[in-house]
Amino acid sequence: MVFDGFFIYHLVKELHTKLEKARLEKIYQTNEMSFVFVFYLRGQRMFMNLNLSSHNFGAYLTKTKDEATLSSQFLNSLKRNLEGAILQNITQYQTDRVIIFEFQLNDFIDGATTKNLIFEAMGKHSNLLIVKDGLIIDTFKKMFFAEGRQLIPQAQFEFFPTDKRPFTQIDYAKIFSFKDIVDQYMGVSPLLAKYLIEHNLQVENIQIKPTKIPQTNKSYVFDLFDANNPKQHYQSISELMDDQEIIKKETISPHQQFIEKQLKKYLKKREQFSEMLENAQVNLEAKLKGDLIYQSGLSMSSRLSELTSNQETILLDPTKTLNENAQLFFKQYQKAKRSIDHITTQNNQNEELITLFNEFQTYFDLSSSDSIKDFETELLPFGYHSGKPKQNPKKQNQKPNIIKLNDLDIHYYIGKNSLQNEYITHKLAQKDNYWFHVKDFPGAHVVVDAVKLNEAIIRKAAMLAAYFSSMKYSSSIAVDYTQIKHVKKISGKPGYHVTYKNHQTIFIDIDEKKILSYLKNV
Repeated sequence: MVFDGFFIYHLVKELHTKLEKARLEKIYQTNEMSFVFVFYLRGQRMFMNLNLSSHNFGAYLTKTKDEATLSSQFLNSLKRNLEGAILQNITQYQTDRVIIFEFQLNDFIDGATTKNLIFEAMGKHSNLLIVKDGLIIDTFKKMFFAEGRQLIPQAQFEFFPTDKRPFTQIDYAKIFSFKDIVDQYMGVSPLLAKYLIEHNLQVENIQIKPTKIPQTNKSYVFDLFDANNPKQHYQSISELMDDQEIIKKETISPHQQFIEKQLKKYLKKREQFSEMLENAQVNLEAKLKGDLIYQSGLSMSSRLSELTSNQETILLDPTKTLNENAQLFFKQYQKAKRSIDHITTQNNQNEELITLFNEFQTYFDLSSSDSIKDFETELLPFGYHSGKPKQNPKKQNQKPNIIKLNDLDIHYYIGKNSLQNEYITHKLAQKDNYWFHVKDFPGAHVVVDAVKLNEAIIRKAAMLAAYFSSMKYSSSIAVDYTQIKHVKKISGKPGYHVTYKNHQTIFIDIDEKKILSYLKNV
């Protein structure tokens, strides 16, 4: 399904018609990336799924009532800020892939208050934010950068910066290919752009008819598919999306199921560790209570139910002496102090696992049928069982199935998972080869075997590194590159985690046509 700005434009109209003035009764979470919003209007309950998954992002009305299976800090923020509010309006930001739900509620202090729930439907970068008066109250994905757009509570909310224009009126006099439409107009996918240029249409003249090709499971908000394909039509966009969701649940791979299950477990542990650390921090204050007892000047053999000192009252165990109470407080403090170190260590290990499985998610997205075996090997140490007989050692020791490209005697090696990345960077590459990787995000290691780099080689390698990364759907993607001799393993980390120096950075946009031409003979 292509979830572009045009799709969202009509989805917003549909949701607004159904949900305007509805009361948000309840919010619950079905998995780590999906929320259900229960609305009530004129005696009818309506359920809206909102999914942030990179594979299956979107918002739509559903008749399927998934069970609440998860709790999270962000769910608590949603409930605290929005439950009981009236949905006043649903809009789209210009023609971008952004939906704004405007809620009104009565605050005991501020009176009538407006809060916006902003859904950025951006594939891997999808996000959900609660915003009031231009400030972020909370955000599903939190990111802090030295400059530019911030995604943290209390930061000023900003929409994604873009120099594209809304697609409300396309100037065909300045359009020479479908790519020109994609590059110049906000929210237009290549699929829609090709249709527009073939028919020389303005989007306002398109008749909506949600359509799916059952054979390929491709779908869109109107019928732009080949007339020879059998088609299935739907009464609403939500009905189409709900049907797609059911199919995806039925066809989800065991690898994906395992990754999601493990992530769910580690995210739950994150909450538990956070709560344990908070409790331990509170218990550190027990030392102050012990000190106050000894500083009170009272007889340490006396027994009291409470003690007031320096305008602070401490509750005590009256069956014990003041000295015994003080010692209990000191023991409580020592236990908390020891536990903080232990919990922090466990929490750090758990955070590493969350990072790792998020990387696995990226590598799974990049995997193809010929590289899935390499990817599966990475999951085995974490308890994944393929259900297939074990291979003999000779087969297990085969080299990873990396992508190899040759262009004018320049060799490009691409790893699509951590096993392949480790292999090409630390075993295959020579110290004078060049190494490319998307900056600050998971993705492919790209090694270039060339005597010297030129602009064409740099741009090609950078585009490959960007394409095979979690930043694939972004623009102006930062890619770092340096020689292999400057790339080192990180002690105590898997081999695909590296540190590097003497690097340069290039900002690259992905050209799908070029990528396909590079990979056509692979």
